[in-house]
Amino acid sequence: MRFAIEVGEVARQRVEFYFNQLLGLTIIRANGREIKKKVRLFSEPLVDAHELDLDGLERLRVRIEKHRQWLVSSRYLIYVNDRLVQHFQGV
Repeated sequence: MRFAIEVGEVARQRVEFYFNQLLGLTIIRANGREIKKKVRLFSEPLVDAHELDLDGLERLRVRIEKHRQWLVSSRYLIYVNDRLVQHFQGV
C-alpha cells in the first residue's frame, strides 16, 4: 500500500507512506526525507500506529494508524493534530 497526503495550512508538507506486506517493510517520508523505516518479519499486530512531529512554520503532529482486517486488507487512518483528516483501505 502506498499513499501520500499534504498537511498544513500555512506551509504544505507532503507525507508519504509505503507498506509492503510481503517483505514486512514500512517506510514513512516527510518532504522527501525518510523519517521512519521499520521491518517486521513475523506477527503483524492488529493495530499499528506511527507518530510524526513535523516542524516548520506550523507545528504538526501526524499519526498514521494501520488497522489490519481479516485476511489481506487493511484500513489506514490519518490524524493531524488528533483530528481525522483522511482514510484509505487496501492491501
